Amino acid sequence: MRHRWFSRLALLALLSWTARAQPAFEVASIRSHGPEVHSVGLNISGPRVTVEAFSLTNIITYAFDLQSYQVLGGPDWARSDRYDIAAKAEGEGTVTKEQVREMLKTLAADRFKVQVHTETREMPVYLLVVAKGGPKLKESAPDATSLMMMSSPGRTTRITTTRGSMDQLALQFSNANGVDRPVLNNTGLSGGYDYKLNWTPGLAPADSDPEAPTIFTALQEQLGLRLEPQRASVEVLIIDRTEKPGEN
Repeated sequence: MRHRWFSRLALLALLSWTARAQPAFEVASIRSHGPEVHSVGLNISGPRVTVEAFSLTNIITYAFDLQSYQVLGGPDWARSDRYDIAAKAEGEGTVTKEQVREMLKTLAADRFKVQVHTETREMPVYLLVVAKGGPKLKESAPDATSLMMMSSPGRTTRITTTRGSMDQLALQFSNANGVDRPVLNNTGLSGGYDYKLNWTPGLAPADSDPEAPTIFTALQEQLGLRLEPQRASVEVLIIDRTEKPGEN
């Protein structure tokens, strides 16, 4: 069974980026973050955009609205080196997230000399599907606020979610939190759900402790969902060329 998954929006964004002049920041300062990373994030405040401890692949992933596994190629430093960016858009109005994405594409091309192309590659994935017996999920109240909290009490990790989507759940475990492949939502569940999930990170049981299940066991027993190994065709963005930016 083969599945084809790709982002048409990302492809359209790429074609748009290469076909016309892009919006750009009025000013942008890029500095090396250094070896210690305590937090990573992007903040928009009016026309100002602050990026903390992003790698080049983080910048590209955000700019093209992709997942990390969809950005391939480039030198090792594109993933290891971290940068802080302080930028300002023209005018004094608040910029939207989509405008910031477009301006980051321009910054990547101008300051990092990034050149990219898209390909469709087959790769191992997990499909998030409904397990036998059906989902064990509670529909959120119509006025519920979307919220996800993660904590690590003892040897286990816990997620408490209100009004969470299955796309968000799949993303939470794509090459992360004890899962070694991208996870693609194939549940067919389109609502918002309240749930709690407790598991032990890692691909093997923690000393066969039933109170510390792997994510594979936890998803099935606690949420009525399952991770099904498959191969899928996934659209990826390949970094063909890049250079380290000069600091200013």
